[in-house]
Amino acid sequence: MKFRLTSTSYILLVAVFFAAIQNIALWKHLSELFAENTTNNGVFIATISLFIIAALNIIFNLLLWPWLQRPLVAILIFISSLVTYAMYSYGVYFDYGMIVNVFETNPAEAGSYFSIAGMVWIVAIAIIPIILLWRIKVVYRSVVRELIARSVSILISVLVIVVIAAGYYKDYASLVRNHSEIKALINPTNYISASFRYAKYQLIEANMPFTKLGIDAKDVHKGDKYNVVVMVVGEASRSMNYSLNGYDRDTNPELAKRNVISFLNVKSCGTATAVSLPCMFSVMTKANYDAITARHQDTAVDILQRAGIDVSWKDNDSGCKGVCDRVKHIVINADVDPKLCHDGTCYDAVLLKNLQAQIDDAKQDTFIVLHIIGSHGPTYNDRYPAKFKVFKPTCNTSNLQECSREQVTNTYDNTILYTDHILSSVIDMLKSDDHKANTAMIYMADHGESLGEDGVYLHGLPYSIAPKEQTTVPLILWLSPAYQHSQHINRQCLQREAVAGGYSQDNLFHSLLGMMDVKTKVYDPKLDIFAQCRQ
Repeated sequence: MKFRLTSTSYILLVAVFFAAIQNIALWKHLSELFAENTTNNGVFIATISLFIIAALNIIFNLLLWPWLQRPLVAILIFISSLVTYAMYSYGVYFDYGMIVNVFETNPAEAGSYFSIAGMVWIVAIAIIPIILLWRIKVVYRSVVRELIARSVSILISVLVIVVIAAGYYKDYASLVRNHSEIKALINPTNYISASFRYAKYQLIEANMPFTKLGIDAKDVHKGDKYNVVVMVVGEASRSMNYSLNGYDRDTNPELAKRNVISFLNVKSCGTATAVSLPCMFSVMTKANYDAITARHQDTAVDILQRAGIDVSWKDNDSGCKGVCDRVKHIVINADVDPKLCHDGTCYDAVLLKNLQAQIDDAKQDTFIVLHIIGSHGPTYNDRYPAKFKVFKPTCNTSNLQECSREQVTNTYDNTILYTDHILSSVIDMLKSDDHKANTAMIYMADHGESLGEDGVYLHGLPYSIAPKEQTTVPLILWLSPAYQHSQHINRQCLQREAVAGGYSQDNLFHSLLGMMDVKTKVYDPKLDIFAQCRQ
């Protein structure tokens, strides 16, 4: 036997379901805010739920027409349940930046977020509700009466919103002004509006011309030895977990023996790869960065190649986000080495294969980028081989909230330990070639990572509210004696700069041009970390 509801009653039921169940991440966030602010009373809290129900009722009355109602409700519930799971479990926000991450991820990365707990969640708040709602017999009126009924329902909802606004305008204005992130938690309007924005930008980009930068770029390096520089781009690596930077665990035992320089308090451009990676290789700074413009103009690697430098990019992460599109690049196939690859991903040691030969065979100034998967979560335990499982007990699931903070931190620290090994291996390969080339390594991560602090995991929070764990990244240099001599670098000066801090990903573009002796009008020595330490 099926329950019978008029279309307007059915729509109101769906609105209540979305407000109560699909917005539990919002209620969790608001409860934390109200717990710290005793001036907010219970009545005001209740008005928020009424406001959301009324707003969703208006939206659904406009969208859910007979031929669309059931399938659209099912689709919205299913997608919204995935969004709710991510927001509630990992503390992420679904704004435009997160939607970019979703559309630009790969199957292996997406799959790492699913667990048994996640499947149970989807069944509980998506599959079962879809089945129950599908079994309801929706009664539609004649066209005219249906339009009148929906208009009345919309009008009542508008009146509810007006009454709430009249009584609590100052409270709402203060809440939204001080906590603008709330908009990115309201389901389903958060991901729908962000998706429309993404689609709009895709259409804009389709007809946008490409701008070449550094047309005058020249490699002005002189000397008997070539410059051979390897840049390692890290993933989800937070600076504070590096023993080189004062962390109380020895997560950098190998680098500590290799005479590296580690910079403190380096800030990222964004909190997600889709933002930080193109930003750090762009001539634009964080203050004036525009993602669309960045995708339609040359990057640092383009200018290096234009200057005559041999540039290549090897990727073991989620791709270069357009940065390497115009230079030689290879995306590691998960089937390339059964010893180093499993479940659709590879350990970063796969990037070291043939690297020594590439360094040895350099016949000109050479710049090599290795994009590692590093500390990509939530499956931190899949990022390193068994012998690097030093800190125990570990968290062996993607459902991080099931693990203790100690387990999550242990597992994450093992990824840093493995990255330490990868970077040290790169240095050793460059060292072996020091007699015939000026060799150097630079390592910088794209963004940091939250490990459960304040209930937040992973990364991707809006930058305005992101904690330092997500915005402070490692920057590590290794310079061979031959390279230092060739570049006239005062090492003591560079070490002082590293300790003083204050650098960011804004400095990378110009520092790379300086490292490779490229002369061009777009180069700004004020943003080159080496400039003031050259003698």
